[in-house]
Amino acid sequence: MAKKKKHKNTDLPVVMDYGIGCISVYDPVDMMPYSDPPITEQTRFKKLGKEMKAEFKWLAASLTMEYWNENRQIPFGEEMSKLRTRLLRMFAEEYSILLKDDTELKNYLLTLVISTINKQLKSEKEKQAQ
Repeated sequence: MAKKKKHKNTDLPVVMDYGIGCISVYDPVDMMPYSDPPITEQTRFKKLGKEMKAEFKWLAASLTMEYWNENRQIPFGEEMSKLRTRLLRMFAEEYSILLKDDTELKNYLLTLVISTINKQLKSEKEKQAQ
């Protein structure tokens, strides 16, 4: 009967010094020049919890008001696409959740942008009436 070969334990991390301190070759986090929080898998907006939906809504309203104050226009077409991309990136960085840019999200965001601007216009109109 043949003897079993002994395998060396290769699970140990290899630590190397590149002049910036010792880092593990097998730990990708050590190799990164910055430490971004890991982003989870993509998820749909409708699968978010109640709290995350509220956070998304608050962030979207904030970006909408920022755009409104700069341009005094409702974002449409390319501008809406830029706003949505920026919103998704900010949400992913803040909460480590990457949302799928699907039709449901686009429709929800468009409705939210319009209602946010309408509320702002209504409050401005009330201030002028006083």
